[in-house]
Amino acid sequence: MRRLRTLTGAVLLAVPLALAVFGPLLTGEPGDRTFPFSGDGVLGTDFVGRDVGQQVLLGGRSVVVVAVCATLLAYLVGVPVGLLAAATRRRWVDELLMRPLDLTLAVPSLLLLILLAATAPPGQLTLVGIVALIGLPEIARITRAAALPLAHGPAMEAMRLYRETWWRRGPGYVGTGIRRILLADAGVRFIGAMYLVATASFLGIGVAPDAADWAVMVDRNRAGLFLQPWAVAVPAALIISLAVGLNLVTDRMLITHSKPSPSPPPGPATTGDRPQANERLLQVQDLAAAAPDRALVHGVSFSLPAGEILAVIGASGSGKTTTARALLGEVTPGVTLTGTITLAGQPVTTATPPKPGTVGYVPQQPVAALNPVRRIGAVLHEIARHQAPGDSRSTHRRTVAAVLERVSLPVDRRFLRRFPHQLSGGQQQRLVIAHALLAHAVLLIADEPTTGQDALTRNDVARELTKLAREGIAVILLSHDLHLVRAVADQILVLHRGVAIEYGPAAEVLAMPRHRDTRELLAAPPARPAAAVREDRPLLQVTGLSATHRDGGRHRDVLRDVSLAVPAGQCLAVVGRSGSGKTTLARCIAGLHPARTGQVTLGGHHLAAHLDRRQRHELGAIQYVFQDARASFNPYRSILDQTASPARRLRNATSEQARRTALRLLERVGLAEHTVTQRPDRLSGGELHRAALARALASEPRVLICDETTAGLDSVTQHGILTLLDELRRSLQLAVVVISHDRDVVAHLADHIVVFDHGAVVDRGPADALLTHGHHLLTRALLHTDPATAVAPSDR
Repeated sequence: MRRLRTLTGAVLLAVPLALAVFGPLLTGEPGDRTFPFSGDGVLGTDFVGRDVGQQVLLGGRSVVVVAVCATLLAYLVGVPVGLLAAATRRRWVDELLMRPLDLTLAVPSLLLLILLAATAPPGQLTLVGIVALIGLPEIARITRAAALPLAHGPAMEAMRLYRETWWRRGPGYVGTGIRRILLADAGVRFIGAMYLVATASFLGIGVAPDAADWAVMVDRNRAGLFLQPWAVAVPAALIISLAVGLNLVTDRMLITHSKPSPSPPPGPATTGDRPQANERLLQVQDLAAAAPDRALVHGVSFSLPAGEILAVIGASGSGKTTTARALLGEVTPGVTLTGTITLAGQPVTTATPPKPGTVGYVPQQPVAALNPVRRIGAVLHEIARHQAPGDSRSTHRRTVAAVLERVSLPVDRRFLRRFPHQLSGGQQQRLVIAHALLAHAVLLIADEPTTGQDALTRNDVARELTKLAREGIAVILLSHDLHLVRAVADQILVLHRGVAIEYGPAAEVLAMPRHRDTRELLAAPPARPAAAVREDRPLLQVTGLSATHRDGGRHRDVLRDVSLAVPAGQCLAVVGRSGSGKTTLARCIAGLHPARTGQVTLGGHHLAAHLDRRQRHELGAIQYVFQDARASFNPYRSILDQTASPARRLRNATSEQARRTALRLLERVGLAEHTVTQRPDRLSGGELHRAALARALASEPRVLICDETTAGLDSVTQHGILTLLDELRRSLQLAVVVISHDRDVVAHLADHIVVFDHGAVVDRGPADALLTHGHHLLTRALLHTDPATAVAPSDR
């Protein structure tokens, strides 16, 4: 079917293009006019006696060639303007480029065409310029909007840190990232240009009103449609064929299809809106997922009653996310699903996913599941109306308020008028759960809900999941956070390389794991290594650092007079609640966020506040490992190539030397060559965390900043990364700054700890002292609190 659609689109596009290019070569000199609407010629004559067939052959070149040239010119100018406006970090440049274009957009295109036609000399070149000028502002706007998140995202910042070439950053990354959007827009833009060309012919520019032109033929012959239908139908059909064919071809280029999974036999019908507790709500039998080159999941079977929590654990890349996506009827393009999934008595396949609202999914980054341009109250009320269309508005408001209270969110109008980006990470997470509750979900899938969260927020998550299970909702928890798993799980499924190696009640699996890999996964955190050799003179020093964030037209203080020092060979841990300014501090040290006041000093040498003003050796000396490892990689280049780039760009290594360095570092963090020659989308989150660490080490830094480097990693992989980091900072005398919410990470690595609250340091001291006897109340809450003490399965 897809091949037939593609072939149809190619034919529909090729026929009018061929007529436009070669049609004038197939006709001779225009013949004498005969009687109007006579039968002379294959298609007869038009209202003035001209041969319709000859007019069709002659009429395509002007409109198609002019439209093509105008569209290309508009993109050649509009795309660079939009890219420049998106990439600039100077607000005035963006304003200077976009405000004049906004003024142009405010004028209707037909009125603008008339104004320009009145002042410009007639001719096809003038027409090309006018049509391009009309389309240029919209193209620039679309390009800017599509490029903004890429031009200022983690991947771009990572490339700036190792001073990647402008070609790799601009056309290579941003250009490739927006190509699909531009391609989708090009078809509509081209058709619009064709109609503008036709309209212009009646205004005296470009094509003369009596010339052979498909669009003009349709307009001037429509009065005699019933006398000579071919004079209207043929040119109209060619224009429609061009439009439909172009859209079919671009659609085929944009859409990648996955292989459907076979439909299992229909299950029994369900009774009632929500299954009762202990009823087998979800049953999975022999689930398998295979990519063209490897098996992702093989022979996984489990069941889950309503009102219970199943924790799916395993090393990074073990198949947890693939299994969870299969429950939603989703797979990565190219992956084939087999096996049987039954949810509430209904089969689930890629062709028949669960009924909308049946399954709630809380992604690792919950903001990805929320509409960024709609107020949260409007979305909540829309879901309530969809579920109960016959109820009154006051009933919907009461329903929404009740659900918000269940997930511990405010119900006042001020909160409901917020946008998702104005909520904290924990609030975004609870809002996604509220969507699921409003839709009467019977199953909730939570993917790493505590990744990057402080201890207090992790306790809140544990209580929330337990509360949902009490209310009869089945919960599947994908997590590397063993504290959370111990606190809430009723059942545990352990995956290893796509195979279920252990499955059973949580108490049994945790107390007596049978498989060796399970025992390693559940092993206690390693003991704290011996303290590093102390040095009095700091390698990295921060003095009086203050920073702000732009909040609308105002600036909000994020850091206030922060001072700290890290000697070579030692590790400083920065802890605090989410939003306390930890990441902003790290970005200021790396030069990614300019400080308002204060100074960053490396080995007694003052560093510029902005990384663009730092020298290559200064960039190589301070490297940053981003919290969102996947977002920090260019999705269009292999991991090996990106890991080698810092050595090439910052240490002037040859391509072969950089490749050998990258392979050595990637192997040291546990990644094989056949894995790193692939693009980032083929690696798991844990593998990307390790690759990000290897990339940061490729420039041989003196200071390494790790922002939640082990977040979302299983205990075995986390232990390996922590051991490697500890070994590197001792052997290379690295100064390491670790930002983490994980007490085990802090206990393993840190020599000193600073505690942040609302952008200021509220506690500091040696790690041993703060881990056991914190002075500040927040220190004790963050470093001494365990989710297992907050709630236990037995409480349910």
